Amino acid sequence: MQTPYTSNLVIITGGPGVGKTTLIDHLHQRGYDTSPEVARAVIEEQIERGGNALPWEDNAAYAGLMARRSIRAWQTGMECHPRTVFCDRGLPDTLAHRRLSNLPEDKGLLNAITTYRYRRTAFVLPPWADIYKTDTARTQSFSEAVRTYVVLCRTYHECGYDLIEIRKGPVEQRAAQILSRLKL
Repeated sequence: MQTPYTSNLVIITGGPGVGKTTLIDHLHQRGYDTSPEVARAVIEEQIERGGNALPWEDNAAYAGLMARRSIRAWQTGMECHPRTVFCDRGLPDTLAHRRLSNLPEDKGLLNAITTYRYRRTAFVLPPWADIYKTDTARTQSFSEAVRTYVVLCRTYHECGYDLIEIRKGPVEQRAAQILSRLKL
């Protein structure tokens, strides 16, 4: 049985390099509670420590860390209840990553996705070539970023979420689109 959706945890998702973190930071500056992206944090920590739980080394270990950190972020966000918390990605992103990487199905992750529910309406940012850049943590090509977007959308729908695509534009306009939809 699926746990009911929470109304305060709002996911902002999308492929790499689409402006999610910029948008989350903007919402935080406007006074909203936010939850940072766990995937990038895991990569940065593993590089700093010389660890191998990285998508290009031990991808299964990396995905496991992503799932555990996403659960912890969900639990931390629930502590803010009933305040709205904007989450830079959610547990379905980990499932999408596993699918993109051809990793075996993880029943624990599927159970977590059923247990730890976010607001039913999630927001997705589309691929945007004009702002896309690679760095030490974001190594995918733009075509891989587009493929990631497609798999993310399919995965979120399969997990029972309604996605609203946020149009490309200045961060203030993107934030206004989200806040308007949420009536905040």
